[in-house]
Amino acid sequence: MAVQEIIKNKKYKIDVPLGYNGTKRIRHIETFYGGKKEAILRENEIKLELKNNTYVKKNHITMQSLIEEWLKMIKCNVQIKTYKAYELYSKNIIKYIGHVKLKNLNVKILEEFYNNLRNDTTYADKTIKHHYAIISNVLNTAIRWGYINSNPNMFVTPIKVHKKEIECYSPEEVKKLIDVLQNEPIKYQAIILLALDSGCRRGEITGLTWEDIDFKNCSININKTTQYVPDYGIFEKEPKSETSNRIIYIAPTTIQLLKAYQKRQNERKLLLGTQWKNSKRVFTTEYGSDMHPDTPSKILEKIIKKYNLKRITFHGLRHTSISLQISSGIQSQIVSKRAGHSSVAVTDNIYSHFFKKDLKKVANKIDSFLQIKTV
Repeated sequence: MAVQEIIKNKKYKIDVPLGYNGTKRIRHIETFYGGKKEAILRENEIKLELKNNTYVKKNHITMQSLIEEWLKMIKCNVQIKTYKAYELYSKNIIKYIGHVKLKNLNVKILEEFYNNLRNDTTYADKTIKHHYAIISNVLNTAIRWGYINSNPNMFVTPIKVHKKEIECYSPEEVKKLIDVLQNEPIKYQAIILLALDSGCRRGEITGLTWEDIDFKNCSININKTTQYVPDYGIFEKEPKSETSNRIIYIAPTTIQLLKAYQKRQNERKLLLGTQWKNSKRVFTTEYGSDMHPDTPSKILEKIIKKYNLKRITFHGLRHTSISLQISSGIQSQIVSKRAGHSSVAVTDNIYSHFFKKDLKKVANKIDSFLQIKTV
């Protein structure tokens, strides 16, 4: 009997012959939970897959087994920080739906998973979308491996990421920040002023070496970044994208501050002697080791608390720099290139509200040509 009742209208055993391996008969046996009609439908589904040659034998494996297999496969093909992020999100996916077998995974189960993440206030929309992207990647890989025939994640209601308002300082708030910086160590001054001037990302600033500073031409060469991964440490990598490799011309004031900071660093190097760790970075620890990429954020947070300034992240200084350029009338193409964005469209999309004033100016300018005297 292909469908055998175990518990009436609750549990059935489905036994479908698949063929022979030599003289050994191969069978597909699975336990089905539900009514007899549904069990028969499942049996017919298996038979149809066999007839159409779309039956896959490995769809009985769990999501946990599949994700673990996928993680092993991608480990050598992605950056270590990316892999660690995938690993972290994967643990969360396994926690909720790791027990689910591939053959039982459906849109309802996936949407319940995403709803659970939404109900947990610790997960932002962007984070939920990262989970969605990983599940899609995993299931598409399962199709490529012949484990399943379709990806149910494709039919999940799209996850919308609401655009957050950019956090940055106004010109008046920048002035206040610079005023209070006069009371802080020169290293703090140099890090924050360089961020405001250049609009560099945090890792780009901590990745700078003195060779990257051209004092004569008032420029810095962004060609690397530093990152930190737990259990791995601080490491150097290439910038975020090809367009992130760039030369940035900075203000003479910033250059003079960097010169003064370099002098102070050299004095400390002589003072410590063999205790100095000889990092080539512009910004180091007190003993000359590479600065942790999180340190600039801690420095800014310390200053904000000390002087009761508006709270923004260190990345907010990058937003501040770019917004100041836009409000000063710098062309978006120049702003985009200086920021290291992949295209002008990226700049326009992120900072669209800052361009509104310029758009209004255009309308007023055109209006001057369109004046018609009324009778």
